[in-house]
Amino acid sequence: MRRNTNSFRKQLKVIILLITIGHAVVSPPTAAGREFTSTDGKKIEAQVLKVTPDAVVLERGGSNFTVPLERLTKADQTYLKKWAENERKNRIPKVDIKINSNKRDRREQNAYEDRVGEFKFEIFIDNEERAFDIKKASGTLIVLGKYLYEKGEGIVMERKEFKDITIPDGEAIKLEGNLIKFEYDKSGYTHGQKYDGYLFVLRTGNGKVIKTIGSTSRVENASALIQKLKNGDRFNERTFAKSNSETRR
Repeated sequence: MRRNTNSFRKQLKVIILLITIGHAVVSPPTAAGREFTSTDGKKIEAQVLKVTPDAVVLERGGSNFTVPLERLTKADQTYLKKWAENERKNRIPKVDIKINSNKRDRREQNAYEDRVGEFKFEIFIDNEERAFDIKKASGTLIVLGKYLYEKGEGIVMERKEFKDITIPDGEAIKLEGNLIKFEYDKSGYTHGQKYDGYLFVLRTGNGKVIKTIGSTSRVENASALIQKLKNGDRFNERTFAKSNSETRR
């Protein structure tokens, strides 16, 4: 008896689904959306919410319903395939980014008592989407330093571009910068370069910014200016405008 009851419930669910699809297709069109046509010639005007490999989720009059792609015409299936491709290109995925500079800085025991240091950035990116893979993304890491030969000037200590970043949904990756060593002294004979912060920008495959992370909010706000700087460029620490002076190493 239980087996017969379960079989009846399954049949009932199938009947309800077919009735829902049939009702959606024969309903009069709405004022907005696209007109879709079923394989038996019935039409409906609705907005696309989501496309999966086998079905489309449509919205009409505040109600959502799922229609198998095989029930729609070839022209509609082609349109939905392009819609899904465009949605993937233009979508800004939700990500979490954590950055570790691994900076070390110590006093060197020599006649000048210089300080020496190094850093090698690690960038952890977590794709928080559950049905969207990040593909062909790009990233830019710019490490900023104080240029102690000239008061009020900074220098780009490292600029690294990351290409073809792929992160499956729900997974995370790690990007690594280069190992950069530096030396400076702020007392006596002031010289050298001193680490001062960073900017990291992650973009979609078509160049839209997904997220910008800076060592300070001031750096984040100046992102557009900082991204114009190249490796080794000197800049005004207050405005981030590039300096035309030659760099001393």
